Amino acid sequence: MPVSSTRRKTHLRPLHLALVLLTFLLANTGHTKTGSDLHEAVRRLEDEWAEIFYLLPRSEQAEKFENLLARVHALSEQYPNEADPLILEAIVLCTYAGADIGLSSLSRVEKARKLLIKAIDINPRAMEASAYITLGNLYYRLPGWPISFGDTNSARQYLESALKLYPNAIDTNYFYGDFLLQEGEYDKALIYLEKAEKAPIRPYMRLSDTKLKEEIREALKAAREKRDGYGDFFSNFLTSLFGDDSEKP
Repeated sequence: MPVSSTRRKTHLRPLHLALVLLTFLLANTGHTKTGSDLHEAVRRLEDEWAEIFYLLPRSEQAEKFENLLARVHALSEQYPNEADPLILEAIVLCTYAGADIGLSSLSRVEKARKLLIKAIDINPRAMEASAYITLGNLYYRLPGWPISFGDTNSARQYLESALKLYPNAIDTNYFYGDFLLQEGEYDKALIYLEKAEKAPIRPYMRLSDTKLKEEIREALKAAREKRDGYGDFFSNFLTSLFGDDSEKP
């Protein structure tokens, strides 16, 4: 299916930015309704994921993600009716795809997409609507057909679904605001970015929320100046790996 928007500019960047965006999408599992054994297992694997991403050189991440992915997948199989392991597996798949760029990258992202859709079917609120947020970013940031499944209208629907479930959360407001900013809807973007700016840093997400606050400030400045290409961390990171196709027709 062809991409449904003609405004795919700075957000139609190479694959890796979409994957790096997921750095900020590991929402709190402490509010899940699953049993304590699963909660602790997911928390340990999340912490390991964060250590790999934040602390290891990029050249060493692929092997670590591959090992982590095997254990997360085993947890998903152990708890097939729980959404949290599926979301975590999808996020590891995406960051693994970004760390090990190659022919298999898009197939890993496609597998992640299917896991996220399954997670939504099980529990759309799981991990603070991370499945919706992640899908929204993937649909928004990835190229469209025939390369991948990028689609701006679908992205909007997923991000709005997350916002309906968590209207006051920092990440739901930031990522929807950023989407609107890149679409040139500056005044509307300001509403959600300002709300994200006022949201407190979550103690269980201090590292990622602190980084996100920096991105929010930059996005707010861009929205007030009515410009979309503000060079956010995510975009710069991806572009450094894949180049920027934003100038393509």
